[in-house]
Amino acid sequence: MKSWEAKPFARLAGLAAVCAALALIAPPAPAQDGSPAPSDADRAWVQKVFPLALDQFFPVEHAEGDFIAMRSHQEGLNDVPEYSFALEDTQHAHALHATVREAQGSSLFDQLLALHTKDPSKSYEDVRPALRVQEWKLSVVECPALATQLAAYQNIQFVRPRDDDDIAEHPILYEFHESVGGSDSEAVEFVESRAFPKWANATRKAIDACIVSAPPTAAKTQ
Repeated sequence: MKSWEAKPFARLAGLAAVCAALALIAPPAPAQDGSPAPSDADRAWVQKVFPLALDQFFPVEHAEGDFIAMRSHQEGLNDVPEYSFALEDTQHAHALHATVREAQGSSLFDQLLALHTKDPSKSYEDVRPALRVQEWKLSVVECPALATQLAAYQNIQFVRPRDDDDIAEHPILYEFHESVGGSDSEAVEFVESRAFPKWANATRKAIDACIVSAPPTAAKTQ
């Protein structure tokens, strides 16, 4: 497995701060169902609780065993539903399985924003049961492509950000966390053409094909 370790970079942190600021000053969009438009205060509340919600619904930390976890979410615009997968027990191909999660209906960020705008008096714990995230559990028997993508992971290389990187206006952040044999590595990528995002999207495509044919018991809504 990989031996690199890369924490989120200062440039990325600055990018996230700018995106957050843009989200706060963006003009409220009219609600199609007649509910009040989100205010700056509503957006500020979501910015505060979103990191907690993201960690709870799309964790990249796992308590036991070896794993490779990835989650993706959009900065600033939040039009793209959050998504994650974790390939677990990666030292033992026969035991390889995946846990997959995706926000349903709209992004988790927008779900929080709509719920808080509707009733600002409610806390995050009050609105949490109304958040919609689908979860699937797949074994390597149900989805042989998991083993293929795990093998492909061994051949990719992490590339540090450069000043001349072509960054989208509202980039999708790809967060990776690998834990193998007690050794942890973490990285964040936001350039779609880089190896990690390409691998993540290829793995998602393979997993989606398995989900289509998976038994209904493989899926549940949180």
